[in-house]
Amino acid sequence: MTFKERFGISFPALFAVVLGVFMAILDTTVVNVAIPKMMAVFNATQDDMQWVITAYLLVTGMLTPVSGYLGDRFGQKKIYLFALAVFTLGSALCGMAWSTESLIFFRVLQAVGGAMLMPVSMTILFSLSKPERRGTIMGIWGIALMFAPALGPTLSGYLVEYVDFRLIFYINVPIGIFSFFLVGATIPDFPARHTETLDLPGLLTSVSGFFCLLYALSEGPTDGWNSITIISLFFAAAVLLAMWVVIELTSENPMLDLRLFKRKVFTVSILTTSLLSVAMLGALFILPVFLQNGLGLTPLQTGLLTLPGALVTGILMPISGFLFDRIGARLLGVIGLLVLMLTTFQMVNMNYDWTFGAILMIYMFRQAGMGLAMMPLSTAGLNDVPRDKVSRATALQNTTRNIAGSIGTAFLSTVMQTNTTVHLAQLLQRTTVQAFQGFHVAGQLPTVFGPASRQVVSTWMSVIEQIAFEKGTQDAFGASAVIALIAWVAVFFIGKKRPPVGIQEGEQPHMMMME
Repeated sequence: MTFKERFGISFPALFAVVLGVFMAILDTTVVNVAIPKMMAVFNATQDDMQWVITAYLLVTGMLTPVSGYLGDRFGQKKIYLFALAVFTLGSALCGMAWSTESLIFFRVLQAVGGAMLMPVSMTILFSLSKPERRGTIMGIWGIALMFAPALGPTLSGYLVEYVDFRLIFYINVPIGIFSFFLVGATIPDFPARHTETLDLPGLLTSVSGFFCLLYALSEGPTDGWNSITIISLFFAAAVLLAMWVVIELTSENPMLDLRLFKRKVFTVSILTTSLLSVAMLGALFILPVFLQNGLGLTPLQTGLLTLPGALVTGILMPISGFLFDRIGARLLGVIGLLVLMLTTFQMVNMNYDWTFGAILMIYMFRQAGMGLAMMPLSTAGLNDVPRDKVSRATALQNTTRNIAGSIGTAFLSTVMQTNTTVHLAQLLQRTTVQAFQGFHVAGQLPTVFGPASRQVVSTWMSVIEQIAFEKGTQDAFGASAVIALIAWVAVFFIGKKRPPVGIQEGEQPHMMMME
């Protein structure tokens, strides 16, 4: 039996789609490590260069909702090829950027393609694979989702440190071109639905609402959550998104079909995978900051520490998909989220005495839990959706996941920064003249009137700041552990294994493409 006869989709087609998605997801984290280098090359401030990341996230969050409509209207294959071409062109232009402004502009172009690659690829694979083999196929697709973000810092650290930072963009060009022609040759055409009209009011309110929300979340830690700008953006986002919800619930052809939330399994699936995204992206932000700013590791060392966890996730993704096809999502979700929750609670105790090997092992087990749970829960939700709604379901699933990841990262970043400041203030309040007694630098003891030199004060402050930073990091991991606990409780409501909705309604076991 050939691969296509067994799974409904040829291996070259599967490889082509996964390769394109892997490239796009990799680019969300590969840039972070290169920021200091690009600041030096372009003579830019950190605030200016931060827009290289923020602009990409904003555009991705804004355009993901419309991917479902575009795929239905013009055909999934055509939109995937268009997105792949735009992303590859944007990558090439980013590599040729001559200033901060040009780099930000080209990152926006890159994000236009990247926003559509993930949801459209899910629709293609879900439509072409046999319903009874969807778990395995989506598990293989999930390698890109989980492995790419963790590989990004390692690859970027090596290229920035030993070669040239521009290669983090140029490396996408040959991969994108190869994937483009392979998709064109192996993926069948999807018929377009010419009867649907664009939900223009839904598009305008969602794009503007998500822009205000994501911009506020991105700039909140910098500007301050109490600033008038951030408060105004949150208020505008609340009004616009409330209008968007009303429009989507009353429209005959909504851009994002919010009525899908009436389906229990789909809703639980989105809730748990969104919380998983918060836990994953939060750790990808908190841990590197602690490793580099706290333990003094280089970007490459930080990437190498997270790489084994990424490998474990990549191995478990197809295995969990294979098991999903046989036992369903609930048991895998319960076990995976339990491992994730316990290891995250263990990371609450992380301190400067932890060794490289200890952190590596804890992170590996944490990622193992992630790899065991993510794709079975995601696939179970899509199996609960009628086949003519799959493209809208993937768009809704990815939009929710992106928003949750952005909110979670901002929330955990705020917890870490705010609590570090609080702990620093508390430690300073307890610092008295008597606390300096016995403290010495180079054999010099403080006098009864206070420290004898500025060096003593400077060293003492450095120690206190390190302690406060350690406690703030532990608090952030504590918040992440609570999020994992909520996800673990929610997964019990996913229900037992059952056939996909299409099978229940008399659909043929294998559908080659969306009608």
